[in-house]
Amino acid sequence: MKYLITLLFLTSYLYGGTQIITNNEETKKKESTDLDVTSNNKSGTEIYFGASPSYTFRTLEINEGVFAKPIGERANETAEWETGFNAGVRTKLNQHMKFEIGAGYAANAESYNFSENDSLYKYTNTYRHISFPIRLAYTFGDEISFYGGVGVMPKAFISMKKETTTLDINNNEKTVTTNETDKFNYFLVDAVATLGTQIKFSEHYGIFAMLEGRRQLNSSYDTQSPYIRKAYALGFNFGIEIYF
Repeated sequence: MKYLITLLFLTSYLYGGTQIITNNEETKKKESTDLDVTSNNKSGTEIYFGASPSYTFRTLEINEGVFAKPIGERANETAEWETGFNAGVRTKLNQHMKFEIGAGYAANAESYNFSENDSLYKYTNTYRHISFPIRLAYTFGDEISFYGGVGVMPKAFISMKKETTTLDINNNEKTVTTNETDKFNYFLVDAVATLGTQIKFSEHYGIFAMLEGRRQLNSSYDTQSPYIRKAYALGFNFGIEIYF
């Protein structure tokens, strides 16, 4: 009888211990599943804020017809670096494709410099726009991912800032700044290509760093201008991104 009671006690103890272990394992699995659901509960939407320093210039051709003029000294203009700013949203379409739309400020410029003895004449023309970049991008990777995108960037012309420097009668440099808005095309479109990487620091934020090329598809000037001017830019696009 004593042996039977001992056997029943051991059986009950082992069965209870097994239940405790099983319940602990199930609890751990449930907690792990809950964590996975929480970490994967992102919508795939990103908000980004960036800057885009770029080497900018243009092609310049004669607008053949009654308004045509020789290019003359404008053939000696040189390129300038300009920095733009942008913000927008990227939405995940599927595992590898993203759609991006944003708004920002974009500029391109040209400069001229002539100096000889007691003579100086130089200027910088900066063409300023509100921009609306639209891209379709291919991405792959997780914490560090490849990003390649193509798209268009409609632009609304703001003004051309012209800074002209000459010498006064005392041989001191004098700079005059004007803003011109007449005889320009107020709606422009750039083709855009971007190649780079996105780096996640956490489930909530990261950074992006990319090379970017832009080519303006229509002229900066209106149809009555003596020239056809199409800007281009090659530079960088980098900033921060927030995940939702």
